[in-house]
Amino acid sequence: MKVLYEELTYRELSAPLMISQPDDAWHPLKGRNYIEWWYFDVMNRDGGIVRGQFHISRDVFWPLTLRTGVRATYVKPDGTEILIEEKFPYSSFKSSTEVCDVEIGKNFLKGDLSHYKLHIEDGDKVLDLELDSEIEGFKSHMCFGDETKYMFWVVPQPRSHAKGTFRTKDETLDIEGLGYRDHNWLNFFPPDVIAYWDWGRVYDKEFTVIFADIFMTKRFDNAEIKPLVIYDLDKLLYLTTESKKWSLTKTDVKYDPDTQTECPQTHIVKVQDEDLLLEMNLHLEKVFQKIDPLADFNPLLRFLIRTFKGKPAITSFFSLGSGRLNFSGRENALTCPTVHEFVRNI
Repeated sequence: MKVLYEELTYRELSAPLMISQPDDAWHPLKGRNYIEWWYFDVMNRDGGIVRGQFHISRDVFWPLTLRTGVRATYVKPDGTEILIEEKFPYSSFKSSTEVCDVEIGKNFLKGDLSHYKLHIEDGDKVLDLELDSEIEGFKSHMCFGDETKYMFWVVPQPRSHAKGTFRTKDETLDIEGLGYRDHNWLNFFPPDVIAYWDWGRVYDKEFTVIFADIFMTKRFDNAEIKPLVIYDLDKLLYLTTESKKWSLTKTDVKYDPDTQTECPQTHIVKVQDEDLLLEMNLHLEKVFQKIDPLADFNPLLRFLIRTFKGKPAITSFFSLGSGRLNFSGRENALTCPTVHEFVRNI
């Protein structure tokens, strides 16, 4: 089986990368392996991290099997986590297929690529957030085996100004900081195709770096997909999917018994391509979230997946570090606050 994915490099935001509003709308697909989610996160100025998603999965033509819901968390600087998580019947889900306008119960996400507004609530806990884009987004997709199995990754907001509140019964937490938002959909069972991936985004004062290092299963010859993107404050500087042009190295690895995953204490990102040199050392500050994707599955199904397919887990990290970017002869020192995660499917 082959992965159909072009390895290319761009120095500007050209037509294949450009996003239109339908790219951020709903993409209902037939089939039990359909999954779609709209993700967001914010590095708050107080050192906290806000993140969440709107999601829908399984066959939209069989409403009784379909899963949909919302999730939002505020991880305070001391590691305390406030969680909103609700599941809903398909009858509570409404969305446009032309623009980003998603409603799940009283929760919503609406926007037009430049500005988004979202609301997530659960009893006494309420998140209200607005994100204003600072740079233009990009999109990418890949196919597996043939063009009938695919995954899309759309990033409407690689970097945005985020502002809002996270309210509980006892307090109101102000949110203001740098935000990120993306949108994904696929139509295959992930453990059959993707073994694991690393994903992250780095916010320097002047530059934004987004990377993903995705490893396929043996069925797809352990192929690797490696998009990496660099922006300055105004525009895209560089985007490559050529795996030979950059590397992600993990060092000082320590085993985490809670998630049964390895937690590197340092991630090293290096890019070398003609007039561009990027080096970043990302040092782990904290593991701020651990998620079991099978937590709400039927116990028997969860047992079968873990026994015969894999033990999926999502581990999220916050790292700090430093680096340098030499672009067209100009040397830039980087500071590297980073939200990143390791997703294991097998």
